[in-house]
Amino acid sequence: MHKVLRKRVFRSLKKHALRYFMLGLMIVMGIFLVVSIVASAETLTKGTEDMAAETVLEDGEFETLNALNDDEIKKLEDMGVMIRPQFYFDHVLDKEEDGTLRIMKVRTDINKIRYVSGRAPESDDEAVLEKRYAEVHDLSVGDSIVIGDVTYRISGLGVVSDYDAPLKDMSDTAVNSEIFGLIFMTDKAYEDYKASGIAQKAEVNLYAYKTDGNPDIKKFKKEIPGLTSFCKQEENTRIFATKNDKVVDIETGLVAGVIVLILMAYVISVFVVHSIESESSIIGTLYAMGVTKKDLLLHYISLPVVVTLISGVLGLLLSATGIMADMTAESCYEYFSIPEFDLWIPSYLWVYSVVCPPVIAVIVNLIAVNRKLDRTALSLIRNEAGAGKVSKIGLKHMNFVSAFRIRQMLREMRSTVAVVLGMFFALLVFMISVDCYSLCSNIGEDFAKDTKFEYMYVLKFPLTEVPEGAEKAYAYSCKKKIYGYSFDVTMLGLEENDVYFNVRPEKSLQDVVVSSAFAEKFGLTKGEEFVITDEEKERKYAFSVSGITAYAPGFYIFMDIDELRNMMGKSEGYYNVLFSDEALDIEPAYIYSTITRDDIVKGSTVFSDLMMPMIYTLSFASAVIFCVVLYLMMKVMIDRSSQNISLIKVFGYRRKEIRKLYLDGNFYIIAIGALLAVPLSKILMNSMFPFMISNVSCGLNLNTPKLFYVVLYGVIILLYLFINILLVRRLDRYSPAEVLKNRE
Repeated sequence: MHKVLRKRVFRSLKKHALRYFMLGLMIVMGIFLVVSIVASAETLTKGTEDMAAETVLEDGEFETLNALNDDEIKKLEDMGVMIRPQFYFDHVLDKEEDGTLRIMKVRTDINKIRYVSGRAPESDDEAVLEKRYAEVHDLSVGDSIVIGDVTYRISGLGVVSDYDAPLKDMSDTAVNSEIFGLIFMTDKAYEDYKASGIAQKAEVNLYAYKTDGNPDIKKFKKEIPGLTSFCKQEENTRIFATKNDKVVDIETGLVAGVIVLILMAYVISVFVVHSIESESSIIGTLYAMGVTKKDLLLHYISLPVVVTLISGVLGLLLSATGIMADMTAESCYEYFSIPEFDLWIPSYLWVYSVVCPPVIAVIVNLIAVNRKLDRTALSLIRNEAGAGKVSKIGLKHMNFVSAFRIRQMLREMRSTVAVVLGMFFALLVFMISVDCYSLCSNIGEDFAKDTKFEYMYVLKFPLTEVPEGAEKAYAYSCKKKIYGYSFDVTMLGLEENDVYFNVRPEKSLQDVVVSSAFAEKFGLTKGEEFVITDEEKERKYAFSVSGITAYAPGFYIFMDIDELRNMMGKSEGYYNVLFSDEALDIEPAYIYSTITRDDIVKGSTVFSDLMMPMIYTLSFASAVIFCVVLYLMMKVMIDRSSQNISLIKVFGYRRKEIRKLYLDGNFYIIAIGALLAVPLSKILMNSMFPFMISNVSCGLNLNTPKLFYVVLYGVIILLYLFINILLVRRLDRYSPAEVLKNRE
């Protein structure tokens, strides 16, 4: 009997080859989608973490007004902190298009160079160039670069973990390797440059520190003489920028993975139920012949398990080729300053790909087959079904075709629900890419629309005289946490008639106006209260939202400048920010950073550049999954009606008439189902999306044009019509002899 059952497995595979192929294709695409996105992100995350450990990444850095002497450094190091000077000069190159190079010594103990190609400089006329700057300017090992009147031969190209994102200033909104890069020289070459007198700006006294154990950083910070700035590793926007960017991809991929598994389980359950019902008499006969329940369970489980296992392995192997993973990672390699890493697939993705699909198949089959085998052998042989109430529904006022379609849809309610749910889950995956695209698109538009100024100067201390045409303001940064992440929030004190912000804050220490980005990210509405943390002073400030103004480029709390000065204990007239329409002639020693409108607008495009590969991947895979699910579910509906179709063929019905009765009614299912599934999937994904981008410092404007929904609805209908054409051909396969198979 076991031999007979084994032969039936191969016959079933041959008979339902298309069904199992489509099921396998859906699983392969689902696994390929999830593993490609997540493995690519995990590769970049692990790669940057390993590089940080290998090159001894700093725990933080600080800047002093004057260089520390040996005694001062020793006193600080006695607190359990290793300190290494990493001084630098910013040199503007002769050609304007070549931008600025940050000149440093080759590091030895902290933030060491990871060489991408070439080697360390061995003579004073050699230097190492940062990878991204070299790529953008088409420079390679062996080429030369001129700084002042000295020519340096490029001995190597490298990257450093403290410039994962090679930003000139930490306040910069985007990396621009066309105008900024790093160059590392020998100690003597650096000192020669310093002594040459060609330096255009003062040397920056920057120190990197590495902690030994768990020192008291607050006490350490207070002991630093002449401290002008202090930044811990987790606050440094240059460090682990790649890793932080890839958190979104990992969370998005995992959410898509869960949806794919649910969809997979549902499709398999529909197949199993249909298979069991269509072979009810065969199961009953085998049961009556003495075949045990265990043998039947193994028989019906074996084929789906093998198909899902092979499909999972194929999806994993396809992902392991790196076809899509490399594409999703390429945008990072072209933006961040990191070496290229070999694709790494973590163990949990192997479990997801190879173990989850067959386990789902086993569970679904056990439930379905067990339920079916609870019936008696005679009941199974007769293929008895529970009496339905469909025929009792009063539809006498309708014509025959309309009444038949309604009864057919009600009779096949389970398959009808399967079609709609399958469509919903496939759309849910697609809506991830829609939300990603909507966010990127809206950020680009909102940044450009909301930024009214051309230049923003953040000052180290106020100027003796405010330049003509400049608006002064006072900015103070605090922190606010959400979803386990801490974000910078800027309290911005504005003068009464400020022209660059469409806001008029009250004379109040409590009632404030917040930016739209801040309100969206932290879920605030007018009248709500919130708290922010001042880590510098170890205080908390509570406010009430008196209004929300359209400003997407950052998390801002707008206050009256005098009220903010009083709150922070600043003197009357104090300010540290200038806004203007034109570049201001300010001594560089006064400026902490300069932000232009172009920088902000260009920074908004970074989201699109980094997320587009994932958007393409999700869109393509979800479209394939959608088509496969729609075809399979509708095919099941037709196959379940094979006996009835064969019966009406006996009475002389032609293909066109049969299609009208059995297929055309599905149009209303798809039309109504899509009308519900499209907005519902968008609403559900909108509620999940904030958690998926919980680490991203931006607002959550996920608005999508109404035209998009119309186009998407039209595409769904067109896909249905195409699939309907394919299914019409199946009607010819049902012959009048089909009805004789289950006769009494």
